[in-house]
Amino acid sequence: MTSRALVTGGYGFVGVQLCRTLISSGHEVAVLDDLSVGSPENLPAGLATEVRSLVADVRDLDAVMRHVSDFQPTTVFHLAAVHFIPTCETEPTRAIGVNVTGTQAVLEASSRVSSVGAVVVASSGAVYAPDTKAHAEGDAVGPTDVYGFSKAWTEDMARYFHANTRVPVGIARIFNVIGPGETNPHLLPAIIEQIRDGAELRLGNLSTRRDYVFSADVARGLVLLAEKCGADGVLTCNLGSEAAFSGSELLELVAQAAGREVSVTSDPARFRESDRPLLLSDCSRAQDKLGWRAETPIAEAVAAALAQPFATGFVHTT
Repeated sequence: MTSRALVTGGYGFVGVQLCRTLISSGHEVAVLDDLSVGSPENLPAGLATEVRSLVADVRDLDAVMRHVSDFQPTTVFHLAAVHFIPTCETEPTRAIGVNVTGTQAVLEASSRVSSVGAVVVASSGAVYAPDTKAHAEGDAVGPTDVYGFSKAWTEDMARYFHANTRVPVGIARIFNVIGPGETNPHLLPAIIEQIRDGAELRLGNLSTRRDYVFSADVARGLVLLAEKCGADGVLTCNLGSEAAFSGSELLELVAQAAGREVSVTSDPARFRESDRPLLLSDCSRAQDKLGWRAETPIAEAVAAALAQPFATGFVHTT
């Protein structure tokens, strides 16, 4: 049987990298996306014609079921979500609708076709309870914001889906992804945007430390998770770099790569009430079960982001 991969949110930041990885591996790929953030223009021109585009909102169960039934995927990668934490906090009903109701629609549609042999859902390191050490998959779950709660509920629904269907499920707890073609104004693209504008940078809390992982490494991990989760039934893996950098350190890396001196003004509007001091991965399970580890040094990831920082649809903040 031809390997047919359906990628929800496939025109977004990680989705584009996943599509590139899948196509280069010989998969037939369809993207289900509502185009609210992503765009087919985010795919390289040579790949765009190789992707079947299915425009739908993941909350629309009838549309999702129709597209899944028509495409008959062998693997479903569910990435579609409201990712940007400030948006989740200001629009919690929409975020929960997309992230939770949308997940249920994708899982329900996947349960109705016999072709689906594995489902991979994108979760987040944000599901973990705050800690001062690296998080392993067995650590306590204790999200501190709407986004984290929505991803914890996503994981529960994915496990319930497996219990009812026996279809293997991979749960990817993804940490802070960086790379080319961002679709949301996270810290790195915010720094790059302001440096390019030549203005004094206005940023929030730069003391928090995050685990930055390159988008292409994450895409590779997602494909491996789809291939390997069948042996466990449900396999949850962290996908991170296992190294934490503060916002100040990230800023310094960008300034060095851009060859610029920068000055920063603290902007209270950019501070988050639920900003945990540290979010760091332990990826021993991914190394053991998938043979995966992040390979791209942060300096190389920052350089790639500088070369192509924003995707079509990126919401600029300056």
